[in-house]
Amino acid sequence: MIAAMITLLATHHANERARERIGWHRRTLDRMLERVFYDGLGLGDCPRRLHEFIAASVTAEARGLTRIYGEHLYVFARDQPNVVVLKTVYPLPAALKSTAHRARDPHNALAA
Repeated sequence: MIAAMITLLATHHANERARERIGWHRRTLDRMLERVFYDGLGLGDCPRRLHEFIAASVTAEARGLTRIYGEHLYVFARDQPNVVVLKTVYPLPAALKSTAHRARDPHNALAA
């Protein structure tokens, strides 16, 4: 059985926030969506401090599809069974940026 492909899209609002907060143009965001969604830290990969930040920042419905990639929080939502849409992008607070970097480093994952 072949698994269905997930289509990743970005809303107009997400395009504007990526431009404003990261400096990414629409084409850059389109190119990076797959990397952010699949390689970003999911809720289960986050240490307690990041987990608490996500819980406070995002609705319960969207928590399962949030990703931390670099120094930003990306909020995705499932639009249809095989379509996931980026809704917005938030910068991580300065106090959590080092925690996110340590969590992504496989050598320091347990220390975070």
